Amino acid sequence: MKRIEITGTDLRYIREPLKAPFGFKGKYIGELWQTVSQIKSADYSAACPCTISVLWSDGNVFAEHSPEESSALMREVTACALDMIRGETFTRPDMLINDIFHDLKAHADRICGRSVAETFVLNSLVGVDYALWALYARDNGFTRFGQIIPPAAEKALSHRHKALAHIPLISYAVTEEQLKTLLDGGTGLLKIKIGHSSGAGTTHGEDMRDMLEWDKARLSAIHSVAKNYSTDLTKDGRVHYYLDANGRYDGRDRLCALLEHASRIGALELVELIEEPFPPEDESFVGDLPVTVNADESAHSLADVKRRLEQGYKAVALKPIAKTMSVSFDMAAEVYKNGGECLCADLTVVPLLAEWNKQFAARIGGLNGMTCGCIEINGDQNYANWEAMCGMLPPGAEYKPEQNGRFVLDGDYYGSECRLFGENGYDKLFTEHK
Repeated sequence: MKRIEITGTDLRYIREPLKAPFGFKGKYIGELWQTVSQIKSADYSAACPCTISVLWSDGNVFAEHSPEESSALMREVTACALDMIRGETFTRPDMLINDIFHDLKAHADRICGRSVAETFVLNSLVGVDYALWALYARDNGFTRFGQIIPPAAEKALSHRHKALAHIPLISYAVTEEQLKTLLDGGTGLLKIKIGHSSGAGTTHGEDMRDMLEWDKARLSAIHSVAKNYSTDLTKDGRVHYYLDANGRYDGRDRLCALLEHASRIGALELVELIEEPFPPEDESFVGDLPVTVNADESAHSLADVKRRLEQGYKAVALKPIAKTMSVSFDMAAEVYKNGGECLCADLTVVPLLAEWNKQFAARIGGLNGMTCGCIEINGDQNYANWEAMCGMLPPGAEYKPEQNGRFVLDGDYYGSECRLFGENGYDKLFTEHK
């Protein structure tokens, strides 16, 4: 492979408002910052955004700062990463990302005043990582996504789905009317945020009890609507549920109480996955639970994936758009080797990143209960300026909304040129308003 020298880097950021407050991990956010990293070689340049989500990547940092301050901290980590790679050479982006990660984590720890989660650092690197992969493709003359897949990940990304089931996000604030609109549109897998906290409890135990009761009621309300729908996206023809707890449950007993409730109302057999029920430091064995448990925030390295698989986790949410594509290649290879399941989850990212995520999701294996691949995309549900952001895609690239609950991968999707390697609307940020 060609050895590429990084001759320059730059950074911009945009504050993107949401249509309504977005609820998860017991809190709400009203906007998402997008940093945009530009990286230059002698012959080319590439720019790519990164959706900053401190609440998702490290709830402790978010709790200790205002939303604006926490986003600014992650922006500073991205700026440091760009400073670190300026003047460096690389043959493949994942090797360079791995080389700088340790020192970048130390910098993030210093400016945040605590040991941050590795996902915080990975989140900060997303725009850097994708700009590197785009630059890598252009400098090497690659035109198809399949050409950039590292050899170790080729088998894991050897699938060729004809469609991807769209997984809409059902946050705390989604109404029954909005739910019905999604189901009427053909949705077959609902990602439901659980772990809600009313804050009414005066002790941790009371708060956890309140949370459990809220989650029971929420699941009952959603199931009472969704059970009346059918879909060809699942093997049993029924709408399935993907429960995302974001580490909010404090132990197996409380989680089992939720699952017992799901069984009583006839929803347990429809739970395709339950994601991150416990805090990342919890090492409980989950392989004996009656549902497939999925790792997300706690799986931010290859070592973490291996550990979670040993603890009975049978699925991993790959987030190339939140943990970098570089790390996701390694994770996908490990899950494949161990016979696990995976899917590509979202981080409420912009259309350009959603299209990168779709390229990855099209090539990994599907979930056991589904008839096709899966991808979560919820930016169109949540960004106030989604249509304008679609205009930032490279020429020839187009964000095509789902049709009947799925993204159709028609034509020569796998053999055609990957438009994402080309210049896009974000490049203009570095020539305007200098």
